[in-house]
Amino acid sequence: MRIVATLCAILALAAPVRAQNGWPNLDALLFSTLPASGRAAASFWLPDTPDPATATRALGIVYEHILGSEGSVSIANGVYVRTTQGWQIAGVVPNLFGQSPRAANFGPASVDVTTTTLGPNEPRCCPTVETRWRIDLATFQAQRLN
Repeated sequence: MRIVATLCAILALAAPVRAQNGWPNLDALLFSTLPASGRAAASFWLPDTPDPATATRALGIVYEHILGSEGSVSIANGVYVRTTQGWQIAGVVPNLFGQSPRAANFGPASVDVTTTTLGPNEPRCCPTVETRWRIDLATFQAQRLN
């Protein structure tokens, strides 16, 4: 019985997130447009407004398992725009790194976002440095601000 309960818990965690609170199935969107490997571990959706009815832009982030590693992940990032056909990727964002993306602030030409990155002499498991990034919405290039 314990095996069945464990298997059910694993399957529940692996199931894609369904549309919630007016948002489409964002995992399906992100996992089909960002990961290179198809081994997505987690995703983040940072829209320009929390209201799905009025949001027009968003930053999508997917963490992928690195084969052969002990739980290490890589990161894939993209800027999305809402079109008449729904959410579409506008561009892939290279050189944006870190964990726990948060505090996205959209401006007319850029989006700023905060992640947690490694500090000097920190082990890879445990980053602690809050890092602010700016993504140019014309070139999709990320630049570290601090």
